[in-house]
Amino acid sequence: MALKHLRDFSHKPLGQVLLATLLFCFVFLALFMGLYKAGTAYIVKERTRRAVNLTALTGGAVYANGLQLVREANGVIMGFAAWDAWVVGKTISDALLEPPPLDITAIALVAEEADPDTRKPAQDIAAKIFGVGTPEGAGLYPALIEGQAMATSSENGLSALQPFYAYNYETADNADVVVPNMALRFRYADEFLPNVNQAPYSLAHNGVRHYFETDQVEPAKNPRHPEQMRVKKTFDSEYAGWWVRREKGSEEDEDKEGNDLSSHNPFSAISKIGLLKNYLHQFKLDITDRDDPPCHTFSLLGAMEMKLGNDNKAFYEVGEVRLESMGIAAWDVEKPFQIYLVKTNLDSFPVLRNSLRKLRGIPFLNNILKSSDLLNGI
Repeated sequence: MALKHLRDFSHKPLGQVLLATLLFCFVFLALFMGLYKAGTAYIVKERTRRAVNLTALTGGAVYANGLQLVREANGVIMGFAAWDAWVVGKTISDALLEPPPLDITAIALVAEEADPDTRKPAQDIAAKIFGVGTPEGAGLYPALIEGQAMATSSENGLSALQPFYAYNYETADNADVVVPNMALRFRYADEFLPNVNQAPYSLAHNGVRHYFETDQVEPAKNPRHPEQMRVKKTFDSEYAGWWVRREKGSEEDEDKEGNDLSSHNPFSAISKIGLLKNYLHQFKLDITDRDDPPCHTFSLLGAMEMKLGNDNKAFYEVGEVRLESMGIAAWDVEKPFQIYLVKTNLDSFPVLRNSLRKLRGIPFLNNILKSSDLLNGI
């Protein structure tokens, strides 16, 4: 009987208005709850992004302080190196006064025996502190970078178990990415000799320089440095995607400047033979960047957890900072560092690099990758 009265009431205008009102209230309540959850999730996601960026900037600041300490350590090392050079020069001065042709091999042997190598203790201490030339770049100061980042991530509300840190991943091997390091190495005396340029663009990694032609490079799409170039990501090279520098002695610059650095260089004939370079490569000097152009980046994947309804959700964000300077040699001690946030390029991670390049061979996947915001439009 009650159902019959309810059915009859629903057919009346008043009943239809009441049903419409109840339906509207239900829909409004559902929309309100959905908007509330979406708004709450958005707020937490923004908090996560802010916390990740602050953590990345903190790690970058500690990293920059470490590079400044490297400059000061280089001042000590080069002080000892200058003394060693004076002793060696004094020993071989008589041999250098002999008429040409000089016996470079004999001079090298005499110089090696005369080298007091007083710079070695300072080099060994610096290597342990900054992780230079040690297994997988382990060092006390790089560990401090990660320790400070972990402490900051906890203070910023990020999950203590989630942060994943990456170091200088664009030019690192798989093992070096996750091990705290500052992308450093020791410089040798032969590196102060000018290079005989072989192509308009080049990069150096671990002291070995590689050259690239104009058709092998492309714009790096760096808004802070619009003219920065990189090796083409489609180029079949292990350095695809790495930044390159323009060689001042290249033929292109020769046409612009009207001179050729290598042809006017008094050492060019000797450097082509390689004798002088081989001799000078025996002398280890100060600490320098592992790469040229330098790559100093600190990245992290962080998460912030919250309860959304009856479920526990984790919101992930990626943050990265890049450090730039005019150099880390002792004579650059007064030059400032620049630390700024950049968009993480997943295509540059060593573990993903080859896989993503293979996907470019599939047309529809290549179009997706090019339009992907997550992959930075690779």
